[in-house]
Amino acid sequence: MAAFDRILSGIPEMDKALDNIRLGDNVVWRVSDLGEFRLFMEPYVRQAVKDKRKIIYFRFAAHEPLITDIPEVETINIPLSHRFENFTVEIHNAIEKAGRDAFYVFDCLSELQTAWATDLMMGNFFRVTCPFLFILDTVAFFPLIRGKHSVNSVNKIIDTTQLFLDVYTGGKDIFVRPEKVWNRDSETMFLPHTYEPSTGRFRPVTDGVKSSRFYHTLGKLRRGTDDRYIDSWDRFFNTAKQKYSAGGDITSECESMCRVMMTRDQKMRLMVKKHFYPEDYFEVRSHMIGTGMIGGKACGMLLSRAIIRNELHRFGRVLHLYRRQRLLGYADSPED
Repeated sequence: MAAFDRILSGIPEMDKALDNIRLGDNVVWRVSDLGEFRLFMEPYVRQAVKDKRKIIYFRFAAHEPLITDIPEVETINIPLSHRFENFTVEIHNAIEKAGRDAFYVFDCLSELQTAWATDLMMGNFFRVTCPFLFILDTVAFFPLIRGKHSVNSVNKIIDTTQLFLDVYTGGKDIFVRPEKVWNRDSETMFLPHTYEPSTGRFRPVTDGVKSSRFYHTLGKLRRGTDDRYIDSWDRFFNTAKQKYSAGGDITSECESMCRVMMTRDQKMRLMVKKHFYPEDYFEVRSHMIGTGMIGGKACGMLLSRAIIRNELHRFGRVLHLYRRQRLLGYADSPED
């Protein structure tokens, strides 16, 4: 088939409204939960099976599988490791092996934060993967969870993808608002639309009652989004600090901070979790530029200091006093 040829999405009225999904399109669905994504992904997969397409599902996230028990769909499991390059290369190798005109479903992009801890790397993954899919005339569906990412990171995805569609659920109404539809246009394309899964109706919102419901739903979802310019990792730390200050248990948050920020070595990780207080993680973060691991030597030094503080109180006080004296120029050697 030729590049930019029309394909069927499984929802005929949506095809008409969007002037069809085309070969080469990456379609990102921003949703509140994966149940909303399934409403559009499942008809797409059924139609692809009917049209005898090559369908590949990339499975890498911890959430429930998006596709099960469909023999025509090839599931490729890619371990979601902390190594961005390894993960991305494995995905690209599988795409290259599948060749042209393949159809894809990806696990939720938001899950990439669990390994990489930052919106930046999620955006970078999409920016290098989307063009690769495009040149092979594929079609790919990606879910993205609303409210979990900074505006800057989402804008990177919007700038790169061909279709970016917002899905909102308000009561019994399911609304879809196209944020971006590349290289297509119509009088109603960028209006909010209502979708009825049971009937397949996909119609633009043109009457006052439906418009009022849509903007009411939109307003509810936008409340509490003052941190929309903050990276997910910084948002995580801010939430952990607030929870800790309020007396909450942040054991799981400390586990995440140790895993993502301190060390990958299992023995070191056990010692860090034993000797670090929550304040220690917050202090490390306050001195970091960017995200990622602080490095083995830095981790070892910080762990040593924490062990001295916790196990050798007297020596710890002496060491602290000596360090202050050295900084002030009062001591030249430990004997001083």
